[in-house]
Amino acid sequence: MHVRTFRKLLSAVAATALASLALTAPAHAAPAPAAKAVPVGQPVLAVSQVTGNYLLPDDTKGNVGTYLQVYPSEQPTWNNQWQFDVVAYSDGRPVYQLKSSPGGACATDENGADSISYLRVCSRGNKGQWWLLTPVPGTDPQNPDYGIVSYVHEDVALTARGEGDNWVDLKKMWGGSPSARQGWHFYPA
Repeated sequence: MHVRTFRKLLSAVAATALASLALTAPAHAAPAPAAKAVPVGQPVLAVSQVTGNYLLPDDTKGNVGTYLQVYPSEQPTWNNQWQFDVVAYSDGRPVYQLKSSPGGACATDENGADSISYLRVCSRGNKGQWWLLTPVPGTDPQNPDYGIVSYVHEDVALTARGEGDNWVDLKKMWGGSPSARQGWHFYPA
């Protein structure tokens, strides 16, 4: 066999082996990108798009043991902010913790539908502190409002009960999607 023919044969065998390895190697899917318009890992203000009220902890600082509420203000005087941190992926979707700042506690679903969400000590393993961000149908697809949906009870979302100084409840999402009252918009703090 000629040297040139041997080299061609060797090159063909190597190319076939590499192609077969590429086809049989397990694919590692990249994590899904974070939701549009949600600055992950950065401080944000959360505003109910129906009431125009801010999402706040009752103590305005975000300490453990306080509950979530909405509060109106044209010029906020508090320094509470929120941060979404990715803690897992589920079916390719990022799963978040909703952490208050400066208090550092996390919003928690303890009792499902028709209950209040309290701030508790953050624990990445506590699935009651895991939240999905689901776009609200009918909002701008390029910059949507989001429902903050419980991971453990995927049929409920944080809901502004009403205008003014009021509770935030976990309410059912009828039809499987968050309603306008369950929609929140996030603004860089």
